[in-house]
Amino acid sequence: MLEPQPGHGPSQELVTGATGLVGMYRLAWRLKRGWPTVALRRAGSNVDRVAAFLEEELGENFSQAWSELEWREADLSDVLALEDAMAGCHRVFHAAGRVSFQTGDEAQLKAVNQVGTSNVVNAALGAGVRRLVHVSSVAALGRTTEGGEAVHEESDWAEGVGASPYGVSKRAAEMEAWRAEAEGMELIVVNPTIILGDARYDESSGMVYRRVAQARRYYPAGGNGFVGAADLIRVMAALDEAADAGQEGILGERFVVSSEDLSYRKLMGWVAQGLGVKAPSKPLAGWMLGLGWRLATLWGVLTRTPAQLTRDMAKNTRVHHQYNTSKVRAALPGFAFTPIEEVLRETTRRGLSR
Repeated sequence: MLEPQPGHGPSQELVTGATGLVGMYRLAWRLKRGWPTVALRRAGSNVDRVAAFLEEELGENFSQAWSELEWREADLSDVLALEDAMAGCHRVFHAAGRVSFQTGDEAQLKAVNQVGTSNVVNAALGAGVRRLVHVSSVAALGRTTEGGEAVHEESDWAEGVGASPYGVSKRAAEMEAWRAEAEGMELIVVNPTIILGDARYDESSGMVYRRVAQARRYYPAGGNGFVGAADLIRVMAALDEAADAGQEGILGERFVVSSEDLSYRKLMGWVAQGLGVKAPSKPLAGWMLGLGWRLATLWGVLTRTPAQLTRDMAKNTRVHHQYNTSKVRAALPGFAFTPIEEVLRETTRRGLSR
């Protein structure tokens, strides 16, 4: 093992969002290498499922790795507790965040994504953290226009035109991360597309797995970019390693991370194959979506609950989003993404239990 140095992979790292999908994959990556790792949790967080996931990933090495993993407790709203949690950590891997496209969640999205990241940055500066690795989202970039160029790192935000409240909150969160760099911290930012992880967990792509498992007949007519959670972690580790080796164009940069642009129909067909259920066979027509979001809005008003389908969500499902990954591929010329069909075979092989 390399001698731990400030900012380098083997040095001690705090992982925020350690009980979430990306965080768990990051923990597995580091523990497999025996690197000192601190996992952040909130009071009452479920660490049992993290233990179960890591046991599958680490096999016979799990018991030793689990005993060496240090859990520290802090909420993203508490700067002082975060700073205490970062004590002795040269690095912070910031994967904590909230994902929601429902109406009424704007305040919570801002509190967790924007304000929470601001607090992480302030705590890291106070604790003397050397490097921040920030998991952003393509939602924080400019939008795809039908027939226009694919989204890339410099796509025009245009004051958030067409962006969801989630996208606005992730954009604001990323601005907080850039503030860390302005104040002297090393920074790497990744903007992943839809992350496909273990189908047994609800985060990120969980809704896609469950929709297919319920044998729904209809699929959205659009498409999007997708990347496996394991590949996302591999990309970030490779960027880390390149930065540690002194490669230019890594620190202080953002990278769109996506394996493939796929239609929802093809994606859901592969999910169905993996789960052993019938694939959706009919496209959602525009009038269906129009009626759906109106009924959802009315039901939300009557029940005083967030609408499960909004106008923006309905419109978004009909767009074929495309992403340009030439920057990350140029930075990591030897890197090969796992084909999404293969990712889905792996992520669905244990079903949806848990």
